[in-house]
Amino acid sequence: MNEKEQLIKEIEQAPDFLVKEVLDFLLFTKSRAKYSKLDFNGDLATQLRKMAEDREIKAEMNAINQEFLSTEMDGLTET
Repeated sequence: MNEKEQLIKEIEQAPDFLVKEVLDFLLFTKSRAKYSKLDFNGDLATQLRKMAEDREIKAEMNAINQEFLSTEMDGLTET
């Protein structure tokens, strides 16, 4: 049995809360591995453009913008 088959077998036997933790860890690790492959010795503008085009980064930036927008709006209504 290879590692992938063993992992699937273990996941099938694990409780739901543990499966969620393993999934979160796997997604985090995949994301980290994706960005570790970027060529940071290359053109910085090209690397930044690639990051700006990434849909996960876009979603995170939109969430941050929404959070700051709501905070700014709260400040305007307090006066």
